[in-house]
Amino acid sequence: MVFVQIAVWSALLSLWCSSHALKTLDDQDAADADAVARCYSGPEQSVWELVMGKQIDIGAASSTLELAKKAGVGPGMNGVELNCNNGGGMRTLVRLAGVDSMIGVDLTKSVVETGKKRTEEEGLSDKIKFINKNSLENGLPDASADFVYSKDAWCYMPDKQLIIDQAARIVKPGGKVMFTDWIEGEGLSNPEAQRFLSLMTFPAIPTVKEYAQMLEKAHFEVEVAENSGRFSPAMDSYVHMLKLQAVYDAKKLLGWDDEAYDKLISDFEFMAKLAREGKIIQGMFVGRKKDVNREM
Repeated sequence: MVFVQIAVWSALLSLWCSSHALKTLDDQDAADADAVARCYSGPEQSVWELVMGKQIDIGAASSTLELAKKAGVGPGMNGVELNCNNGGGMRTLVRLAGVDSMIGVDLTKSVVETGKKRTEEEGLSDKIKFINKNSLENGLPDASADFVYSKDAWCYMPDKQLIIDQAARIVKPGGKVMFTDWIEGEGLSNPEAQRFLSLMTFPAIPTVKEYAQMLEKAHFEVEVAENSGRFSPAMDSYVHMLKLQAVYDAKKLLGWDDEAYDKLISDFEFMAKLAREGKIIQGMFVGRKKDVNREM
């Protein structure tokens, strides 16, 4: 019965994806690796830390722990984070989930240096290492990790299948990939998608079903593929923070530029509206890498 259910799920995914086009940014150069690095080397990184905390993703530690529980990740395990930013998620997994060790890969030098410093300050440098490289060219050995992890960071990858394929290469047979990402919900128009992708420097935005299909293509058995339910409450809290609590801090980060602050508020209100309407959501995913030789 389980194999029949998986076959039906795969058939439905193929039928749905054949009739749905992945939404992509018209100007792909505006969301290339250099553009993303510029964003996270400037005030944008600090603004996100202002509203999100030092673990820059929706839900931060609580979401990471929820994800780890769903994936069965914990003590005795060694993991890799692809697109790790400052390593806040890795520190959560080591300190609060009992993971033995983590290796994080990120292309942006400034966030990697910040991550190393914060990890050393917390006394976790013996368990957490950073690699300043493109996650697609990480140099990590095949089948070397118990799990691969990411939080709201593969949205910056132009071809998300490639990053999932890297996860499949790195993780051991039977190991897990677990991640969240900002994804398309329902009813997102192309003009809305273009504005959203442009302001976030995202090259493309898949749906839950599209991500699930990519996991299956990389020989993962999909265990979780769902809306986390966290995106809209989080965006509302960020708007509240920027408009009513941290006005001074936000304007300081923007160099006291009132026009830049007004645009920031407009952009966050736009994203909060998309979130309330269910057009942008946070997807949560867990996959188990199949042992192809054993399961043939």
